Amino acid sequence: MSSSTIICLLSILAIIPFLASANSSINLDPFRNHYTVHVINGFSNNDQPMLIHCWSRNDDLGNHNLYIGGDFNFGFGLRIVPPSTHFYCDFKRGEKHLSEVTVFDEDEVLGLCNKTQKCYWRGQEDGLFFSNDNSSWKKLYMWN
Repeated sequence: MSSSTIICLLSILAIIPFLASANSSINLDPFRNHYTVHVINGFSNNDQPMLIHCWSRNDDLGNHNLYIGGDFNFGFGLRIVPPSTHFYCDFKRGEKHLSEVTVFDEDEVLGLCNKTQKCYWRGQEDGLFFSNDNSSWKKLYMWN
C-alpha cells in the first residue's frame, strides 16, 4: 500500500467522528468531540408525564413522554464544518411549557459541558435546571 493511500485512509478515519449525527451509531472519539445531552423528569409526582420534543437542523429526535426519573438522552459528534452543532427541545407538562430551548449549542453551551462532555437538563415544578455533572444544578428557565 502506497504512502498516499495510507494518508488518505487515515484522513478519512480522522474525520468520521466529526460527521456523526445524533442518530449515528459511530462511537469513535479520538478528538473528544462526542457529547451527550440528557433530559430528565425531576417532577415530584407522576400525575402527568413531561412531554419533550428535541431536534437539530439534521435530526428530529421525536416526541417522548418522561415519567419521574425518566431520562431521554442522545449523543452526537461536533461538526468541523459549518453550521455548528445545535439542538433544541420543547418541554411541556400540563400548563407548564417552554419552547425551543437550546439544550446544546456548540458556540455557547460547549464551555458549560466541555469538562464532562455531558449536558443535563431537568424539569421540576419550579423550572428547568442545567448541570454538567448530574449533581450540581442551576435553574436557567422559569416555566411559561
